[in-house]
Amino acid sequence: MSKIVMSVTKDETRMALLENGRLAEYVVERDAGAHLVGSIYKGKVSHLLQGIQAAFIDIGLSQNAFLYQGGKPLTEGETVLVQITKDVRGNKGPTATRNITLPGKFVVLLLNAKYVGLSRKINDLKERKRLEELCKNLCPKDLGIVVRTSAIGVAEELLRQDIDELVEQYRILQARNKVAKAPALLHRELDLAIRVVRDYISMNIDEIIVDDEAAFERLKEFLANLPVQPPMLKLHKGEEIFAYYQLQEQVLAITDRQVPLPSGGTLVIDYTEAMTVIDVNSGKFNSSGSMEDTILATNREAAVEIAHQLRLRDIGGIIVVDFIDMRKDAQKLEIMSILQTALEGDRMRPKVQDITVLNLVEITRKKSRQNLSAVLYTDCPVCNGIGIIRSKDTLVLEIKRKLRHALMNKGGKNILLNVNPWLEECFKGHLLKDWEKELGCTLNVEFKTNLHPETYQILDNNVDN
Repeated sequence: MSKIVMSVTKDETRMALLENGRLAEYVVERDAGAHLVGSIYKGKVSHLLQGIQAAFIDIGLSQNAFLYQGGKPLTEGETVLVQITKDVRGNKGPTATRNITLPGKFVVLLLNAKYVGLSRKINDLKERKRLEELCKNLCPKDLGIVVRTSAIGVAEELLRQDIDELVEQYRILQARNKVAKAPALLHRELDLAIRVVRDYISMNIDEIIVDDEAAFERLKEFLANLPVQPPMLKLHKGEEIFAYYQLQEQVLAITDRQVPLPSGGTLVIDYTEAMTVIDVNSGKFNSSGSMEDTILATNREAAVEIAHQLRLRDIGGIIVVDFIDMRKDAQKLEIMSILQTALEGDRMRPKVQDITVLNLVEITRKKSRQNLSAVLYTDCPVCNGIGIIRSKDTLVLEIKRKLRHALMNKGGKNILLNVNPWLEECFKGHLLKDWEKELGCTLNVEFKTNLHPETYQILDNNVDN
């Protein structure tokens, strides 16, 4: 059973997709400007990168959009119509395309193409032929159409209505483009509540629960026009919705570095600028069989959980998985098959490369939304985002070097040392007496909770501080 739980407030919208009670996907948007994907801008070419045939487009935001030129070359200062395909990611601005599309309930209107295509998920040949013939007759001149999975079984009149609405959006876009001065926003994508239902409706959602009355009414109107039995829509009142459905712990665990596997093994997930690395460890798992059986069982569980984590964390780009070493080709083929099957439910359609002799598997996955961790977290002010701080031994030895240097250059022999309480254990015992003897001074240590763990102060204790 699949359900969508949505919390909608003035400040943010949160969406949780649950599959059999387990969190499968989680999306957060903090304000209307946070999600740019799908929005269409009249931009101005800021500057060109001729070496890679790309351009930066001024769309009126703090960061320019990155555009691969493709076909017709651009010139600096030229105005161009672009659509955002990827949100801002860290220091990288949004990515744009000149291939403009307008998505509807059942079809996607192509503004720069003249063909009719169908979703690969429409498998029935008879239905594919019916939809293709219908949409060829309904497709406006000089435009194209891609038929979505949600169009399966939809009557001609509803398809016509959907296409007519998209064409009207296109006419409005054209009119705005004529009068707007670049840079300008011409078309904004729908709010998260409607987008979620539109994009997930083909995934056999049984229930949608939302805690905001205005969003509830918008969804109710949207679902009323669906040709198939819509999912049950509920308005939640009372206890905070994520607390009511016991989702807090699952949400908090999304950014954990280690992910436990059912039988005691773990996944270790590390992010770098270029890729995401996932290491599979057997941990405490020890099956009743041989070591080979334990390794295979752990890798089986890992393959299923990796597919789940890619969706849950919305990990994109290049992902490298280091499975526990398997010697037999049959075992490697089995793990690859399990991984491929587990990834089938991912809307981003990840692509898996063959497993190497080192038991490494490379996965590529499309990503359009802003990184979830970038929305929820910021760099730690203690470690400045590197995830580590200097060890106690390193700091103590550094303090000793600084003390020696200070005593060589100043006459004071009575020293006050202020450090964070994190180092308190290090200054117990004989350490201070040994330092006083070695350095020829008197040392007094005070522990200041307001100091950064890596910060310390060396002061002349004879002076009023």
